[in-house]
Amino acid sequence: MHDLIVFYTFVALIIFFITVEIYRARHYIKGSIVEIYQSPLGVENMISTRMKVQLRDGKVVDADAFRCTMCLGNFTIGDEVFLSRSKEKYQVNLPFRLKKRVNRTACKTI
Repeated sequence: MHDLIVFYTFVALIIFFITVEIYRARHYIKGSIVEIYQSPLGVENMISTRMKVQLRDGKVVDADAFRCTMCLGNFTIGDEVFLSRSKEKYQVNLPFRLKKRVNRTACKTI
């Protein structure tokens, strides 16, 4: 009986994660990092990082990324990212798939 409960819990979690990724793929906005702002104090931001992201339609927007998202995603200039839009700002989300590099020569850093 215990093994059956563990098996069904495992199957339910797999279905849940697949559903979440399908939702993410349909509702997130894709873009590529154009610029990552450095801290004016000379130290890295401890909570979040601001960056410029160019959306697929060519519009360039400012976005926030939590520090753990930046570290786990290993984001650099030119990386493809997924954004979600809240009330007034864009938030960078950790990608499910491996990152894909885009044209790095068109990007700049500060």
